[in-house]
Amino acid sequence: MSQKDLRLSELEFVGTTEAREALSCVLHTILFCRAPGPFRPQTVHSEHFNLAYCRVGCSSVTRGVDTAVDSLLTGDSLVSAGPDLLRGDVVLSFFERRRSRSLFGLVSSEEKVTWEQWITPFLVSVRTEDDVEVRRNKLAADVQLRCTIADIYAMVNDSLDHVPSCMYEFDITTRNPTASHLSEPRDGGYTRVILNPPLYNLSSL
Repeated sequence: MSQKDLRLSELEFVGTTEAREALSCVLHTILFCRAPGPFRPQTVHSEHFNLAYCRVGCSSVTRGVDTAVDSLLTGDSLVSAGPDLLRGDVVLSFFERRRSRSLFGLVSSEEKVTWEQWITPFLVSVRTEDDVEVRRNKLAADVQLRCTIADIYAMVNDSLDHVPSCMYEFDITTRNPTASHLSEPRDGGYTRVILNPPLYNLSSL
């Protein structure tokens, strides 16, 4: 199975509060689209943006996203991108676990196989702005976020050949934008998605 990497356009926010809600919106939208089966959907009305989005009505999924975003914005994952400007990447990976046997079937091992990865680069401005500038940047961020959600809808419907027909899981990691590797998924979101053929069933989580 080949891994499919999907990179979204860079988003720019004013302050960590705005960034936290926008990143949660992006992650929940992807998770919602990748679980098109009998689950409890929830509609979330944004406090900082003029939009609403859907998320899977599962407490473990919500906790995973909240924990990952909080860890990203309060930890050392952000790097300087200029005066009063920080840059970061959040990566949502879908994977399955495969067991293999060796030595005449006496020894088994487990392999983590990632089949899809979503990369969301973003910038956070932390400088003080006047009211006019805040309103202008807020409108720009609102348009950016709407376009990103539309891009997600287009990408998830592009091809499903790589999506496995078995149980799969996800985790959320951070990546230093200046490095080529992912961080360990410490404090990241992690949950299991159960496949109830032919639909994804998250209602039992």
